[in-house]
Amino acid sequence: MFKLLAKSWEHKCNRCGLCCHEKVIIGDEVLLDLNTHCEHYDPKKHSCKIYIERLTLNRRCRKITPFHAMFARYLPDECAYVQWARSRHLRFALKRRIRFVQGDRGDSLSDGEALFGTQS
Repeated sequence: MFKLLAKSWEHKCNRCGLCCHEKVIIGDEVLLDLNTHCEHYDPKKHSCKIYIERLTLNRRCRKITPFHAMFARYLPDECAYVQWARSRHLRFALKRRIRFVQGDRGDSLSDGEALFGTQS
């Protein structure tokens, strides 16, 4: 039964790749650097190349659990796990501003710019 639950939990992930990027938490703000990511992240597909084996092949990769979905303030609203928790009124994390940055100097994305550097 637990394997079935674990498998259905993994299928909630929409493979956006946002958790593969480096994060810095400063007070109530999370800076998510879109140019600095895990070596297994494919920037063209915006996904992990080793997703199925990521927890055994990459020591830095952490499994997102229901607890994270409910309480982790560093997860962006785009995360499917966060959306799951919010749809069930189980998202208890205090709101944090998440700012996506890119570029060598860490330039912030403008309001009209999409997440991965393309114009909307």
